[in-house]
Amino acid sequence: MKTISLRIALVLAACFVGTLLPVKAAPGIIAQQAYVKASNTGSPDQFGTSIALSGNTLVVGAPLEDSRVPINGDQTDNSAPDAGAVYVYVRYGTQWVQQAFLKASNVAQTDQFGYSVAISGDTIVVGAPYEDSGITGDEADNSASDAGAVYVFVRTGTTWTQQAYLKASNPDMDDNFGTSVAISGNTILAGAWAEASNA
Repeated sequence: MKTISLRIALVLAACFVGTLLPVKAAPGIIAQQAYVKASNTGSPDQFGTSIALSGNTLVVGAPLEDSRVPINGDQTDNSAPDAGAVYVYVRYGTQWVQQAFLKASNVAQTDQFGYSVAISGDTIVVGAPYEDSGITGDEADNSASDAGAVYVFVRTGTTWTQQAYLKASNPDMDDNFGTSVAISGNTILAGAWAEASNA
C-alpha cells in the first residue's frame, strides 16, 4: 500500500507543473522511468490534467491546448484557445514514445477536450465537458453552451481514429457531459455533474 500511494503521489505532483513522470515500482524500490512532455508545449495547456494507463499505453489530457487541427495535424496552430488535446504514449522497454496527438472531430475553442480520459486496450474515451452542441449526432450544432460531449478513439496497429461522438440523451446547456469518463470492455460511462433534471 505504501508503494502504491507514493507512486500515485509522484504522478499527481508532476501534473501540476505540466509534465508526467512515469515511475516503475519493484519490491522496496521506486524509480522514475521517464519524463514525459507534450510535443507542442505551451502555457497554460495544463498537460497532465487527466491521465489513464492501460498496459504499455499512457494517455494524457491537456484541456487548455489551443490548436485547431485534426488528429496528428499541425500542432503549432494556436487559433482555438482552450480547445484541448490528448497525447498518447507507448512504452518500448524503458522508453516512452509519443504515438498520437488526438483532437476532437469538431474542434472549437473552450471545449476543453481532454478534461477527462480513459483507456481500455485499444480504445480511448475523451471527455469535452464544455463542448456546445445541443443535438445528438450533429457536431456542427452549437446551440447548447457547455452541454458537453464524449469522443471514442480506436487503435489499429499504431494508428488512432475517432470511432464515435457521444452526447447525453437529454443534452442541455451547462450540463458538462464528459466531466468524467470510464470504460470497461464494451461499456462507457460519462458523468455530467451539472445536469439538472428531476428524474
